[in-house]
Amino acid sequence: NVRYEEIYTEGITKISAADFAYAKQMNKSIKLLAMSRDKKEGFFAMVAPFMIPRTHPLYSVSDVFNAVYVHGNMLGDSMYYGRGAGKLPTASAVVSDVVDCARHPGKTVMCFWENEDVKVADIESDQGKFFVRVGNGQKEEALTVFGSLAEINVGIAEEFAFMTQVMTEKEFNDKIEKIGGCINRIRILSA
Repeated sequence: NVRYEEIYTEGITKISAADFAYAKQMNKSIKLLAMSRDKKEGFFAMVAPFMIPRTHPLYSVSDVFNAVYVHGNMLGDSMYYGRGAGKLPTASAVVSDVVDCARHPGKTVMCFWENEDVKVADIESDQGKFFVRVGNGQKEEALTVFGSLAEINVGIAEEFAFMTQVMTEKEFNDKIEKIGGCINRIRILSA
């Protein structure tokens, strides 16, 4: 059991056209991902926008298609892909469920969930790289606080954009607070 209230969620409302311009410059796309993995601190789960490199299989998922990307200890990486987003595929799935209920009244599908909740790992322990946009006046401070940075330039004069090294969410939040916040930041999915 995982209580949905304990899962970190972040929407797409802060994503702008400028973010897409930077993503294109970096050969990446921006997608809303739900991810989970078992860690020694507990079960980690989150939903948030990510920049996905062109080399990753999830990069090409678009339109009404959804994908599930799985890493198994014996299987390795595997992706399951198909229609599932948009009004027609969603309507088809709902109608299919209603018809199934009408054909089998009173039938219950058994689910075998454990009684106790899984310990959900704190997001601050997760590690990754971040794409960050700050005001141009914060450039020197960002270079001092973050150290070596991969600068990205798409010709927006009033801001400085960069990609961080791998760090925990807590380290990132502490550093971004030291420079006075940012215009936006997007996590980067590793290839």
